[in-house]
Amino acid sequence: MLYAIGTKVRLRFTGERGTITGILEDGMLMVRLENDPDFEIPTFEEDLSRDEAAEPVSAGAKFIMGKPEPKQEAPPARRIQSQYKILKPKGLQLAFEPMPGRDGTVSRYKVWLLNDTQEEFLMEFDLYTNSRDILVVDDKILANTALELGDFLSDDLNDAPEAFLRVRRITTAGLDEPLEHTLRIKPKQFFNSLLTAPILNVLAYQYVMLDSFTPQSTSSTEDLREYAKQQPRKRVAPVQNARPYKAFDPEALANFDPEIDLHIQHLINGYARLDKGEILRIQLQHAQRFVEKAARLGAPRVFLIHGVGEGKLKDALAAQLKDNPYVAKFKNEYHHKYGYGATEVIF
Repeated sequence: MLYAIGTKVRLRFTGERGTITGILEDGMLMVRLENDPDFEIPTFEEDLSRDEAAEPVSAGAKFIMGKPEPKQEAPPARRIQSQYKILKPKGLQLAFEPMPGRDGTVSRYKVWLLNDTQEEFLMEFDLYTNSRDILVVDDKILANTALELGDFLSDDLNDAPEAFLRVRRITTAGLDEPLEHTLRIKPKQFFNSLLTAPILNVLAYQYVMLDSFTPQSTSSTEDLREYAKQQPRKRVAPVQNARPYKAFDPEALANFDPEIDLHIQHLINGYARLDKGEILRIQLQHAQRFVEKAARLGAPRVFLIHGVGEGKLKDALAAQLKDNPYVAKFKNEYHHKYGYGATEVIF
């Protein structure tokens, strides 16, 4: 390939554009980056490609003869097959193997599809961003095999990349119904997924794409729906006096704190000698008195803070609230202040 001072080039691994400003020894060239004109970097000739979209070099430019670049077909995708049966397979997984450069920084990843099961599949894979298709692969993946899909640049993480996988399991009876999954790759989740990849035995960023390959039957679901339609619904008799109290003291209601922390250290002193059963009984007593006071004052709702531990206190509270005639409903849903650690009681 011919290079000259003034030639417009691209860096193969980062996609950055630049201009050759000098010819160095040992097959290296000095390149001024287009996005930072004050910054020049030495680059190996094989790490560059001519920027075909740029303007041609002027006739007075000084050319040098580079290494010829033979035109050949892309090599077949690598397949690495494990000689051992994996005892706890995870299914079809997408793995991004970091490929450090000469300076140790990672600007690209080798993309693999891992199949640690005993099944074989026909697969369609597409990796794309908002602006371009990165990889499109149609192939067959064997059991206990890692299939190389191609390269993924780290810069593409900032362009909302998505991966689509569609497979059909190969069985003795033919091909199963297709299964598919779309993965949205977010940078924060990406860098938190570094694990040792099965079959490859290298560190890679991994995602499970499909972990179940048995076609789902809808007959049982339809039978249950039909059964439910045929069963008469029971009418529940209204609970006597099931109405909220009216506020008799507006000032007391205004000063009422609509939440109670039921962690034992916030309720009593000297709890270290109590066993779990005694602690639970005290927590339920405080919760009941608090709910009754709130209903008596006419509070519209309160929050019982129980935390997100083993769930025993939450379940005991639910059983207690279910039988309280002054409680219209209660729920344990995500709350911006308490997360899942509180039950909301509505009167």
